[in-house]
Amino acid sequence: MATNPSDTINAGEHVFIKMPSDNVKCIVLKPGSTVALGKFGSFKANDIIGHAWGNSYEIYDRDNKTRVYHLDEINEIEETENNNREIVDDASSQKLTLEDIKALKNEGLKGELTGQEIVNKLKESHATFDKKTAYSQAKYLQKKGKKFHKVFTPIKPTAYSVNEYFYIKNPDKIRGMRMDTLSQLLSYSNVHSGCKLLVVDDTQGLVVSALAERMGGNGTILGMYDGDSPNYDILKYMNFNDKIQETIKVLSWLRMYRGVDEKTPDELQDVTQLTGKDLEGYHRRSKAYKIVEESRKILHAGDFDGLVIASQYQPESILEKLLPFIRGSRPVVVYHTAKEALLDTSTWMRKCPELLAPQLTESWLRKSQVLPGRTHPEMSTWGGGGCLLTATKIIDFPVQAAMTKRERLAMEKKNAEAKKLKREREELANSSNDASREGSAAPVAIASSSTIVVETTSTDATDATTGETTTTTTTTTIVQEEDSKEPSSKRTKLE
Repeated sequence: MATNPSDTINAGEHVFIKMPSDNVKCIVLKPGSTVALGKFGSFKANDIIGHAWGNSYEIYDRDNKTRVYHLDEINEIEETENNNREIVDDASSQKLTLEDIKALKNEGLKGELTGQEIVNKLKESHATFDKKTAYSQAKYLQKKGKKFHKVFTPIKPTAYSVNEYFYIKNPDKIRGMRMDTLSQLLSYSNVHSGCKLLVVDDTQGLVVSALAERMGGNGTILGMYDGDSPNYDILKYMNFNDKIQETIKVLSWLRMYRGVDEKTPDELQDVTQLTGKDLEGYHRRSKAYKIVEESRKILHAGDFDGLVIASQYQPESILEKLLPFIRGSRPVVVYHTAKEALLDTSTWMRKCPELLAPQLTESWLRKSQVLPGRTHPEMSTWGGGGCLLTATKIIDFPVQAAMTKRERLAMEKKNAEAKKLKREREELANSSNDASREGSAAPVAIASSSTIVVETTSTDATDATTGETTTTTTTTTIVQEEDSKEPSSKRTKLE
């Protein structure tokens, strides 16, 4: 069975290396090179190229060879009668001197000792180790293992791992977006394979990368950017193939509409007169112009399945320009580092007739240690991860939009017939009033798909006492449908 290239570690790709200290280093694997990990030693890139993701490797021997390292099984700790009351944990508890420990480190760097052997020597020379509780002993061994174990784990770049790496290393690069906030953004935006999204991303490509990863190469992402070229630096860390990269289109705010004086490269220069570098420059400009035209057509075609904004600018100004291109009943998601900026946007959304049910959310995340009998939240955690404002773009005629074309045509035909019948009734009523005033009993007929008969009778009565004459007019209207034998309605008007 053929192996998917994304399931193995390939040369030339970005790889995150997690070290025993929990620090992460980003490298580009070059065949034949040596990767240095500081005090944890170094290894050869060829030793992991072609291997599957998810394995941990131990560096051993003087030649810095690597082998797959299997983590010890985590068992539940059995409590003992020991306690830490009489323990004074200071430098006097360790029998080895500072020079001895440095010598052990040097031997470890040379490959003469493994990390586990160094930890065992430290444990044996600790005067009060046996007096510690079982939990304190496990904590001590874990702490020393992070310093001396020569073990590393290659991590595959994904939306989560890339987000976590930059959130810890340089949160300003991604505008302080935390992993849980990004996951909620993906959920609210309803991104899926084959969708068409409009994105404003100022997180150097983190949002675009996460959306493209979720779509898997099927669909279209149009990214609006400010300036001469988009700054999507994080895209290179994701190791996307050509199929996924082709789904990402970009368009500058300055090129949304074609200017009056804008000319094509063919109009600016006569290609038949160009040679050498001038001809290469022409082809380069022509290619760039075609890319802009393609992105412009995608934008003005509209029918986007969602709008995602993570920008440094005021969101209202972006929404005013891009909302007309979004389809009805589609999500609108806005990210910002400050809640106060989104409060103003939320007020604007509530007044906007095109947006429904704006909701402002702010999540809170705290890491926890998960071990048998020792599960608890960590003492320190991350700071803020940003806020999200979500809403739904609504349409003018939601009932009609939900119908099929045949159902919509049938409904339009029915409405037209109802309007025609109403108009005929109004004309009939006007004619009846005119006839009653003239005292005429002539019937009025209107040619239509329905048969309408009007009968008008007048009766004169003379009061014998007063001698006054009273005229009574009775008008009868019968509406007969074509396919019905009985009258569908009958109205008698007495004047």
